[in-house]
Amino acid sequence: MALESGNGPVRDVVVVGAGIAGLAAAWALRDKDVVVLESGERVGGRMRSEPRGDYWLSVGAHMFPGPGSVIDGLVDELGLRVLEIGGSLLGMAYGGRIARGARAELYPFKLPLSLAGRLSFIRAGLKVRSAGRAYNELARQRPGENAADVRRRVLAFRDDISFADFIGPLHPQAHAIFHAMTNRMTAEPDEISAGCMASLFAHVWSDGDAVLARSLEGGAAELPRAIARRLGDRIVLNADVQELVQRDGLVRIRHEGGEVVARTAIVATTADVARTVIRDLPDETAAALDHITYGPMAVLSVLTNETRPMPWDDVYSILVADKSFNMFFNHASALRVPGAPRKPGGTLMIYAGAGRARRLFELSEDEMRDTMLRDLHALFPETRGIVEETLAARWTHTVPFASPGRHLVQDALERPVGGSIFLAGDYIGAWTDIESAATTGQEAAAKALGALASEPVLAGSSR
Repeated sequence: MALESGNGPVRDVVVVGAGIAGLAAAWALRDKDVVVLESGERVGGRMRSEPRGDYWLSVGAHMFPGPGSVIDGLVDELGLRVLEIGGSLLGMAYGGRIARGARAELYPFKLPLSLAGRLSFIRAGLKVRSAGRAYNELARQRPGENAADVRRRVLAFRDDISFADFIGPLHPQAHAIFHAMTNRMTAEPDEISAGCMASLFAHVWSDGDAVLARSLEGGAAELPRAIARRLGDRIVLNADVQELVQRDGLVRIRHEGGEVVARTAIVATTADVARTVIRDLPDETAAALDHITYGPMAVLSVLTNETRPMPWDDVYSILVADKSFNMFFNHASALRVPGAPRKPGGTLMIYAGAGRARRLFELSEDEMRDTMLRDLHALFPETRGIVEETLAARWTHTVPFASPGRHLVQDALERPVGGSIFLAGDYIGAWTDIESAATTGQEAAAKALGALASEPVLAGSSR
């Protein structure tokens, strides 16, 4: 029979948080007695999308990694369909001109820059390109290594200096472009480490459009929804967790609806929430969680009723240097098959990170929408008159970017808390995306399984 506590059955594992990290952990533990407590009304965390016929509105994570990734394994296991993104990933917009379809080193010659601005851009570009290549080399998994070994190595890369100090003084035109790049990571140039920005160039910019990128048919949230359907009533929504306390060899999790007792727990929330809800944290773990920095993001997804080819059809993403938002995405790009009939409609997404987001947060939702749409129309005048619907989101804790010194706290983040609580989330990863989140979720699940297996068999247990 099952173990009992004074508050009912003792679960094997309680997962706190139903973002992709928590869901990946719960899915890996589905053969155990696992329950997931989610404070909100839906699963998926920062993976938020809503289907609209052949398209979808998305205001969160949206790019999926390629074959062999943890996410790809989940998608395949759950029978979902990924779409390869064929549009350009390396567009830039500045001064009324959009440059795309070229290698990164050619952009200084495609944008309307002065000679001094162009030279400043080239000098900085050479620095970041070199750093991106070095990062890619460090990120190669070596024989006998696991993902955690690689994380520790790349997190230490250029972690002693901010990106602003690394890149040095810039001409105002070049500064506008590199400022937009750091805003993509929801950071300001003096807040983020040079190594963290090198990871961006390694993943997106170094090799331009050769980067393999995919999206999920129906929108990114189809993945967490599919896991939630399989897990069924083991997911409890609107269960805001107030505290986790380890006592008498068990973890007691108190939430709005009551208390759950478990032998192990996985906390898959943002770092600040984990810092608040886990009681009696070791000083080193508390300091590590305090070190994690998040940036804000203001997002607007736009459903269009276009009926003809548009100038963004061959584009997936554009860095925008001089608007209220700094990124433009065409989420319908993966559905545009050359030579095939073009279905009417489409969806676009624009977002502002860091200081741009904070300025938009000062506005009402209608004012934020109108401001972002006005700049979208300035970027692509063809968007005027075709906006069918918009969906806005204000994320205060979006990307957990690495500030200088970040690698020094990595060991504390990966270490169990008291032997039975394990942390998971993209903030533990070296590159903050859904792959990092899912990977750390699966790693936490493996640690929980190890802890369960090492416990002595207790009288009355069904094990």
